[in-house]
Amino acid sequence: MAEEMGVAELKRRFSELLGRVELRREAFVVMKRGRRVAALVPLDRALAASREPGRSQPRRGLLAMVGAWADHEDIDGFIAGIREARNAARDREVGELE
Repeated sequence: MAEEMGVAELKRRFSELLGRVELRREAFVVMKRGRRVAALVPLDRALAASREPGRSQPRRGLLAMVGAWADHEDIDGFIAGIREARNAARDREVGELE
């Protein structure tokens, strides 16, 4: 069974947990307001889950995005552009990103 933890704990321990996922093949479930909302799992396990037997097509949605960022040449610049656009948005109030 995967260890469950809140978002704040995940943020505090992210580097440690990522190392445990990579080296020990552990999995962690992220809880938000008492609900399971995400999982930190080894990449090959996530990809295998997206290709379950009997499925004619791979999964769509966020799980399908796992690993896509690794192929992006300028991920830091891309994320900086998202932050700039978000902070410049005038159509709604947005909080500061951490």
